[in-house]
Amino acid sequence: MSYKHNNEEQSVLQKIQNQTGCLLLVIGIAMLAFVLTDLVSSGSSIFSSNDNSVGEISNEPISYDEYNQTYEALKAQLIQNNPGIAFDENMSKQYQQQAWNTIIESRLIEPEYEKLALTVSLAELEDLTIGDNTHPQIQQSFRNPETNQFDKQRLVRFLKEDINSNPEALQNWNSFQQQFTTSLIAQKYNQLIMSSVYTTDLEAANYGRDNNQTKNATVVNLPYNQYKDSILSVSDSEILSYMKDHSIKYRRGASRDIEYIRLNVIPSKEDSMDMIFQTKEIAQKFTETNDDSAFVSIMNSETPFNKTFQRRGSFLASIEDNIFSASVGEVLGPIQENGIYSVYKVTDIGTDSVSSIRGSHILINVAGTDTAQAEKSAQELISQIKAGATTFEAEANKKNYDASRGNGGDLGWVTKDSRAYPSKLINRLFKSPKGNYFILRSNKGVHIGKATSQISRKTVQVAVVDQKIFSSTKTDGEYYKMAGDFLTKVNGEKSFEEVAEELGLTKRVANGIKESSLAIPGVSNPNLIAKWLFDEATNEGDLSSIIDIDGNYYVARITNIKVEGLADIDEGRSEIEDILLDQKKSEKLHARMYEALKKSSNSDELANELETTPVSIPAASFTNSSIPYIGRDLVISGTIFGLKVGGKSNIIKGERAVAVVYLNSDNQYEATDAEDLKLQITDQIKQEIQQKLRNTIVEKGEVVDLRYRFYN
Repeated sequence: MSYKHNNEEQSVLQKIQNQTGCLLLVIGIAMLAFVLTDLVSSGSSIFSSNDNSVGEISNEPISYDEYNQTYEALKAQLIQNNPGIAFDENMSKQYQQQAWNTIIESRLIEPEYEKLALTVSLAELEDLTIGDNTHPQIQQSFRNPETNQFDKQRLVRFLKEDINSNPEALQNWNSFQQQFTTSLIAQKYNQLIMSSVYTTDLEAANYGRDNNQTKNATVVNLPYNQYKDSILSVSDSEILSYMKDHSIKYRRGASRDIEYIRLNVIPSKEDSMDMIFQTKEIAQKFTETNDDSAFVSIMNSETPFNKTFQRRGSFLASIEDNIFSASVGEVLGPIQENGIYSVYKVTDIGTDSVSSIRGSHILINVAGTDTAQAEKSAQELISQIKAGATTFEAEANKKNYDASRGNGGDLGWVTKDSRAYPSKLINRLFKSPKGNYFILRSNKGVHIGKATSQISRKTVQVAVVDQKIFSSTKTDGEYYKMAGDFLTKVNGEKSFEEVAEELGLTKRVANGIKESSLAIPGVSNPNLIAKWLFDEATNEGDLSSIIDIDGNYYVARITNIKVEGLADIDEGRSEIEDILLDQKKSEKLHARMYEALKKSSNSDELANELETTPVSIPAASFTNSSIPYIGRDLVISGTIFGLKVGGKSNIIKGERAVAVVYLNSDNQYEATDAEDLKLQITDQIKQEIQQKLRNTIVEKGEVVDLRYRFYN
């Protein structure tokens, strides 16, 4: 049987937090996102054979042993801190990626810290733990369960007593402290890089000028498109010569192209009916059980047992009113939503400290400053709604441009600190009787609002058993047989595409698949295809067997194997033909322009000689490189800003035309405050650096990921 996997799994941390709340857990996993440097120290197999390699960093192999030891250490730490946790396939994939990131950090990122001798002193550690500046991460881990505020005495007691009497607590704290220290060094590194970024007065002035100043120019041009491509031709030797001259651009890595079909195994109506029957049985047993937590676990619910009390707005709209009307112990469902069948059991009822209310609105935009007219329109619209000429929901769907559009203006359940909608609107809802209309101004416009519920402070504790419908063995077998039929027929005389069309399937293609960076459109986990695709015994034209990926079936054929080196001439033909044709056109048009210039002293005379019309550009700018009747041409636009007033350019071979530019004048502009610009430019550069810093180090380190060889 093929089981379908939920693509919206909770994160590992969410699963852990939902299953246990012990203090040791919080300490042990609080910083798992940070680098664990000591876990890769035992790399005795680093220089083992490449056959045992899961990848490379800086041309040095990463052995399977090193990678697997890192993965197992992370897994062991998780299981040690969370006895009984179900380490499922999704968690395994998360920790495989964490292990990979750990090795990258150890080999590439941490040496950058060491080069700068970045450390964290004991005094800093003390200040950030039990000192006056306890780090927020530690504060989060040591909160008073009653007040939910940081409890320093609890931290001190843990450090003085707990870790001395409990070896496991000591081990967890040491691991936490090491991870915490590494994260602080990473912060110092980032701050050091960011502090080196600044903008000079000259840079700010130039930036302000380039973005604000415009120039008045005249362009006389001969567009390339006046030549028909059929008049000129480009030979294969010319294309190949161009590719060799620009070999960096047209050099390619080794890759492979495939064509493939995918059969999505979809549960049948019979499967759905069976699931309904099963969930009805679950609902009955859910009613009878006294251990809701164990029952949720035994039933392998997609949603773990959750002890927290939840307020309005936490559940599906189709079931929420029933949940909040139910008594303790009452079971609701099953209901089906997006292929998930759910059964709910209310296990307790509480009272929230925060009030909630549900409401709807229609937003009328204010034209200019005419708020009075907008309010008048709102009054008229309320009259039409009350008279039955239209409905509140229909008008909201037409007029609203926020999250309530398409929902009849429904805001959902909101609290007074909600930020999705204007606070004035939220506050008014709390003061309005249910169903009454009101008109309100806000910074968004004029609202017609109404409360659609009473104020609620009720909370519920709910246990959920939800299961995704999966295909039966019978259904799965039918799809497998279809894949087998396809494979049999495509081995005959008909082409891959013809067989796909005959069976009502869609042929897909994936080109340029590289072993070091697997990506196949429509394939969530390409490792199994890659194992066949990059096997030494697989040749161009070969067909795969039926490949099962997450319960769906694939059949693929290799259409092209590309070796590393200069790309095939056909790969660059279309682009290069256009470039070379334009070059040939520019030569012919340049000669014509040259002769016309001999007889001309200004733009009008030149245009007259060429039997064309001069193009006036009254406000050329760097932010707009489009030229009338030519289009975007950076060469010609750039030339405009390289001329002095009254000057004329030489003949320009642009991207779209041969041209001569005449600069008539510099337009006046208002200079932007230099200090504001310096801050703006500096912030922009810092953002770019933060996004690219780690990626640049990793890219320079030539990271090659070959884990697909060992993992599905």
